[in-house]
Amino acid sequence: MSKPLQVYIVEDSPIIQRSLASAIVAAGAELSGCSADAQTAIADVFALEPDVILIDIYLASGNGFDVLRALQDHSLVPGAIKVVLTNYADAEYQNLSIRLGADRFFDKFSETSQALALIDTLAAERRSGSARPRSSSTLLNRVSAAA
Repeated sequence: MSKPLQVYIVEDSPIIQRSLASAIVAAGAELSGCSADAQTAIADVFALEPDVILIDIYLASGNGFDVLRALQDHSLVPGAIKVVLTNYADAEYQNLSIRLGADRFFDKFSETSQALALIDTLAAERRSGSARPRSSSTLLNRVSAAA
């Protein structure tokens, strides 16, 4: 049996952390960890090597761009799918996120369900055995094409 999809949350709101964590578990994925600040998130992600990283822009300390930049600059967890989920979903932030390596960008206000549907699909693919660990980029392309 394959290992469940591992998801790490970078989010400063405890309420949103809990809500996302519940949805991740309900999707059959596993919460590998969460952090409210950039530096802890970077260290955790390096150590835990999750399959998916959900990243908010504004954090208790630092920001989501710091996380994306560190992951990109140091080639940390290159196979992970980086998903930005933010209340600040303007074109400038979206473009910067993509330049810094984000695979997907969602507006927390209106597109949270789409971000969670992505996790649900990725977790189901992992459970079915049709996705090998660390094939996240290929899997993301298949998920995007199906949407």
